[in-house]
This record gives sequence, structure tokens and C-alpha cells, in this order.
Amino acid sequence: MVPIDLRETSGIVLAYLGDSVWELYVREFFILKGYNIRNLNKHVVESVNAKTQSRILRDIFDEVDEKYKQLINRSKNGNIKTFPRSCTVMEYREATGFEAYIGALYIDGRIDEIKNIIRKNLNGEDK
Repeated sequence: MVPIDLRETSGIVLAYLGDSVWELYVREFFILKGYNIRNLNKHVVESVNAKTQSRILRDIFDEVDEKYKQLINRSKNGNIKTFPRSCTVMEYREATGFEAYIGALYIDGRIDEIKNIIRKNLNGEDK
């Protein structure tokens, strides 16, 4: 990956990247668990929405490195004009911060950390 200065990159751009990275690794997680396609899609959709991402961010925030906390706060306080009706403005802002964090971890090559977040915060019972 091309070196990117996280301090100079827009939080929204990092969130855009993080959104796709998160979905990719969430899909991989549930595929490797052996889910059939019906349950696979159900669990992925539940895991990539703003409410879930907001909850995960609140659960892990105290453990996040200070460098990334600043990035998360900068991203969630960015200029967000619209948000889905399925969540509150605060949940959407937190989800944006979470996605920016995931994007930053990806840029920094910390893929194992992304996968650990998934393992610790997502599960599904029915295959």
C-alpha cells in the first residue's frame, strides 16, 4: 500500500476505505465459520450497519491507542450532512469514526487487529 499520512487524510476518506475493509473481513469471518448463504447475508448485514459499528466503537474505545482516538474523534465530528433513518445522528457519527479507525488500521497494516475486533465483537449462532 502507498504510504498515507493519517493526520493529513480526511476522516471521511478513511471511513470510506474502512467501510469496505470492514465488510470484506466480516464476510470472510462468517464464511470461515461455515454459514449458509441465507444466514451469511443476515449476519453480514447486521454486522456492517451503523448501530452495530457504534456499539463496537463504544465497547473498544478505552483500549484504542491515543493516535487512533484522535482520528476517531476528528472523523466522527466531521461535516456529516445526511444519515440513514435506521440509526440516530450520534450512532452514525460513531460508526463513521469506527470506519475511519478501521481504514487507518488497514493503512497501517494492522490487519490482525481488525480481525481481533471482529472475533471479539461479532458472533452468530445459526449456520
